[in-house]
Amino acid sequence: MKPFSAQRFGVILAALLGLGLLFAAQPASAAVSGSSFAVDKKTAAAGDQLTLTLSLTNTETTDIYFAYEYIQPIWPANQEAGAFTVTGCSGDSTDCAVNGNNANFHFRAPIAPGATRTVTLTVQITSAPTWTGPYTLNWAPYVYYEYYQSGGGIKDQLWANGLPELATVIG
Repeated sequence: MKPFSAQRFGVILAALLGLGLLFAAQPASAAVSGSSFAVDKKTAAAGDQLTLTLSLTNTETTDIYFAYEYIQPIWPANQEAGAFTVTGCSGDSTDCAVNGNNANFHFRAPIAPGATRTVTLTVQITSAPTWTGPYTLNWAPYVYYEYYQSGGGIKDQLWANGLPELATVIG
């Protein structure tokens, strides 16, 4: 086995740098602007109901012709099986699929520049909690939309760590 040389180190470093430049040059979709989120209660108790409001305002100069949103709880609330359930969905959507603690829907499109679409989700907190002490229920929304521009435009964003405006302390 040959000893490790500075020349060999230089070749490896150049290869890694080249790969880094290659992946850095890959196009990424732009962040979503015009999304807003709210929950009607910052604190809640067992048995309470929450309302999440999810809105998308078209900040583009052309119509949004396809818009999708998915929302799920983040840790530690996603570990509390049966602690809460998404029970309903209403508003400016063409569909809404609720699956326990998650929901996804398509905003009614097209969305003209400056127009807003809003969907509300109803969340029921269990009346017989299995947890001890308070915990924070927070949500990670994912928004994706397509709009007209030369060649088409796509924007998407995941708020994987949740958002302060969607957090509720369950006591």
